[in-house]
Amino acid sequence: MSVERGPKRRMSAALRRAQITDSARRVFSEKGYAATRTREIAAEAGVNEAMLYRHFPSKEELFEASVLESIDAAMIGANANARSISRDLAGSSTEIQDGIRRFFTDLADLAVELGPLIGATAFGPDSPVRSKLVERLDALFDVATTITVNGIPDLMKDEVDVRLAHEQIFGSLWFAAEMARWTGRPFDREAVLDQVLLTIYGGVIRLPEDEQPVSV
Repeated sequence: MSVERGPKRRMSAALRRAQITDSARRVFSEKGYAATRTREIAAEAGVNEAMLYRHFPSKEELFEASVLESIDAAMIGANANARSISRDLAGSSTEIQDGIRRFFTDLADLAVELGPLIGATAFGPDSPVRSKLVERLDALFDVATTITVNGIPDLMKDEVDVRLAHEQIFGSLWFAAEMARWTGRPFDREAVLDQVLLTIYGGVIRLPEDEQPVSV
């Protein structure tokens, strides 16, 4: 007994585009921009190269859609969160600590989500997409610096380079997330944030006090 089947439904252009960009993000994360071939992305997405090029005329455009737009979206989200965080930074000690923790939680989530993409692209051979990635990250840290300087100017030590401090903190978050991924261990975001904030508020090493000369 034969069963009549209806016409096979075609995937909409928007869904197909999302399918391809998701697949591209995975392949770029694993192999980096230079080593990735469009046929590999097409295979990951379950389409042929002709279909891929119908949506994205070049590998560079595909990289922008799958990677750089993710960073742009993260920056928009960080800006939106910053509005509520900045109010906390003007409040009590508890509110300030809560706001700072949420601020660095955003950076930790960025490190987890974009870390593989950043590593695979930034540390690979120089290319036009690498410079575009650096531009996005540079803008992200400009935003973070502005939020901090405007939010807690009275709490910052004069000798602190706020921009450099943010880069260092993000670097430690990124490396912690990558180490967890490389070793197959779960990334304990809250434990990592506890250690970051411990460093920010109190430091790690307590130097001994110099002995005072005994007065005669």
